[in-house]
Amino acid sequence: MNQFKAILTEMIRPFLEPETYSNLLTKLVIVLIYVLVAFIVIRILNKVIEQFFKVNNKSSKSAKYKSSRAKRSKTLITLVQNVVGYIVWFITLTTVLSKFGISVESILAGAGVVGLAIGFGAQTLVKDVIAGFFIIFENTFDIGDYVGIKNNSAPIAEGTIKSIGLRSTRVLSITGELCTIPNGTMSEVTNYSVTNGVSIIDIPISINEDLNKVERKMEEFLKTIPKKYDLFIAVPEVWGVNEINSYQATMRIAGETLPGEHFTGSRILRRELKAFLDEEGIETPTPALVQMYQQNNEQ
Repeated sequence: MNQFKAILTEMIRPFLEPETYSNLLTKLVIVLIYVLVAFIVIRILNKVIEQFFKVNNKSSKSAKYKSSRAKRSKTLITLVQNVVGYIVWFITLTTVLSKFGISVESILAGAGVVGLAIGFGAQTLVKDVIAGFFIIFENTFDIGDYVGIKNNSAPIAEGTIKSIGLRSTRVLSITGELCTIPNGTMSEVTNYSVTNGVSIIDIPISINEDLNKVERKMEEFLKTIPKKYDLFIAVPEVWGVNEINSYQATMRIAGETLPGEHFTGSRILRRELKAFLDEEGIETPTPALVQMYQQNNEQ
């Protein structure tokens, strides 16, 4: 019984001494100072990183190249800031632990063994991180690009890149869904924002119309499109008759657009050409069954 009391007394004694609380308070103040300094250092470094990439962007003379560099910089800024933040917090944590008399070397050695064991069970995570490095440094896509993503030829997402991380990428679809995709699942990526797009549409014309005359009128009308819409790089072209049957001829029109704007360009061309056909009185096709029904009614 006396031994138990002695052990209990030895355990309680440090908590009854004022020096214990004085030392603890001093260490807590030091920890708070380290954390505050870490916050300040991270904020300063983040500003330095942003300014560094802004200066690089201003040095670009070409507007097209400058836009590409801006998107690339936005992607790299987030990545570099995250890496710097992890490094600063790691240094802060190890410094704080050493102040409390905890051996950092032994923790790191144990963490290496544990990390090796976890690595075998987290192969998917490792695969995602490695794929993330290749996506970022090979410039597969940048924030703001419009992409289509497939996994073994199966479409999994299409939309605008909102963020790129080492483990996953976020894609905002045209209908508003935000998809988070592990980087390791992207086997095929189509980037619509790297080169100029091409809007291709088919316009049906009645078989009774003079196609040469219609084509000449269309070519004259299409010359006005780039003046009205800046997204068209050049005057859209009439490629000619793409298909023909008993009651219609399908004419194909194509227009070069800014990167990622080919869908919008196609909608504009359809609307403008519909108004043009109405204004010129060019007949649109009527299916054969409808024509026969109309003829029977007239008789």
